[in-house]
Amino acid sequence: MSGSVVLVHGAWHGPWCWETLIPLLEARGLAVSTVDLPSSGPDVTALGDLDADVATVQAVLDAVPGPKVLVGHSYGGVPITQAAAGRTDVEHLVYVCAFMLDKGVSLYDAAGGEPVPWWRLSSDGAWMTPDTPEQVFYNDCDPEVTAAAVARLYPQSLSACKQPLTAAAWETIPSTYVVGNLDGGLPQEVQEGMAAGRAGRVVNLESGHSPFLSRPDELADVIAGCAAQAEADRQSTAR
Repeated sequence: MSGSVVLVHGAWHGPWCWETLIPLLEARGLAVSTVDLPSSGPDVTALGDLDADVATVQAVLDAVPGPKVLVGHSYGGVPITQAAAGRTDVEHLVYVCAFMLDKGVSLYDAAGGEPVPWWRLSSDGAWMTPDTPEQVFYNDCDPEVTAAAVARLYPQSLSACKQPLTAAAWETIPSTYVVGNLDGGLPQEVQEGMAAGRAGRVVNLESGHSPFLSRPDELADVIAGCAAQAEADRQSTAR
């Protein structure tokens, strides 16, 4: 199998979160690129908004030749939803424990229109850090994996979560939603509710919010399967 995959991390994270998953995808014959979202980073004075994230995703998509599968984790589902709209080179969208939202809706709206209890806001309300990330993000990870990941988390721009989507690529691009049944931050029923009526396929994993760390082989199989199906569909259409 051949193909390209673009990975988009969630809030507070960075491309580092995919380090375990990338070689597994490459072993399955896939070329992998990652996106470094400007809404998350160590410098709180330089954090971007959703528009900046979307532009960054689009720039990576432009740089990766040929058809590709676009994967978003958690908040990363928001920028991929807008960035892929109207594109013909994105053949499949994969939402990993992610926000799969309608046009005109923001993550903040989906969260109930107020800060989530475990969001720790800065004094000026411009950015936030996660409270108890061990339980929220990594509740099924090995302790050493959890400690290493928590040490690499960044502040996250709040404005990126408040901006509504201007387009929804899943309306026209095939999609798969990967549900984490043990998710400590985004409950299984919430994920399944977002996937219902939007995702073409739903796959449930016995994982927490970060299956790229706790169930990387299983997640790699799902993503590789999506790439293989996209390739088969393309070849069928070409005949």
